[in-house]
Amino acid sequence: MSKGAKPTIRDVAKAADVSLTTVSYVLSGRHGGTTRISQPTQDRVMAAVKELGYVANQAARGMRRGKTDVVAVAIGNLDWPWDRALATAAARILPEHGYQPVILLGDDWRKFMMSGGADGVIIGYFPEAKADDETVTELARRGVAQVVISGTMVPAGFDVLAPEADAGLAECMDFLTASHRRIACIRRADPAGRPKSRFAAYAAGLERAGISLDESLVRTSQHRPGTAYQSALELLQLPDRPTAILCTDDMEALQAIRAAYRLGLQVPGDIQIVGVGNSTEGQEYDPALTTVGPEPIFEQVVRMLLDRLAGTTPSEGVRVASPWKLHLRGTTLSN
Repeated sequence: MSKGAKPTIRDVAKAADVSLTTVSYVLSGRHGGTTRISQPTQDRVMAAVKELGYVANQAARGMRRGKTDVVAVAIGNLDWPWDRALATAAARILPEHGYQPVILLGDDWRKFMMSGGADGVIIGYFPEAKADDETVTELARRGVAQVVISGTMVPAGFDVLAPEADAGLAECMDFLTASHRRIACIRRADPAGRPKSRFAAYAAGLERAGISLDESLVRTSQHRPGTAYQSALELLQLPDRPTAILCTDDMEALQAIRAAYRLGLQVPGDIQIVGVGNSTEGQEYDPALTTVGPEPIFEQVVRMLLDRLAGTTPSEGVRVASPWKLHLRGTTLSN
């Protein structure tokens, strides 16, 4: 083995003075059958594995036996409370059912899944307006188990958990405009004309209340905690600062609370803050975050994928609606 190279199964076989077949059999964990490997030989193989630091190529092994026992979870960023909660639920539940979870960030899941890296995938990372996806379609054709979190995609050999946010966002804006005229917004990204975006719901809520959209009260976080924090500081230091802030993600709302505390402001006494997502982190914050979102769905999503892996859901796929509502907590005052 050359210096710096990763040890291979051949290196293990050479170090243990056994055949490749013997190493493969020992590492597979198989028992019974007609093949018998003595305990001293097994011990010698495992000692070589430990000494060399050999790690099996799970993807290649999975291709050989048609199963990897790996489930991928595709999310955007572990800084986001929603994504972190989904990853945490998967890491807790999947091993109980014999699956190793792998967390993939951004678009990395596409290449990983197309190479056969996992038996199934939970896809929580999608552009808001995406109505279909070639990768998902191809994976479904191959029979790979998938659960997609999407308000626009239609089941077609995979399952969809569909967030239905419109009513909850409208309820939130009606709640805020009943008591406030200067309502700021920290949005995740520029709206790009999407009629169903969270920012569009903010603008529509202002219009219903007869309040003009003031661009000086709008900031874009690019979904980065540091940018969200700076955005909140800017808004809260305006000469005529807002009395409420709608943040289009719980992460941004938690950063806004931090910014308020830095400036010596009271939440909700001086500034009321609302997030979107109903994340576990927001629920456990002090004060608990008022937010728009579903009842907790993370365990439900993981169990939906386990059902598809077990073959107990219809082959054509199912769509499970997830209605969102306003959850009033400690960062707002009652009207």
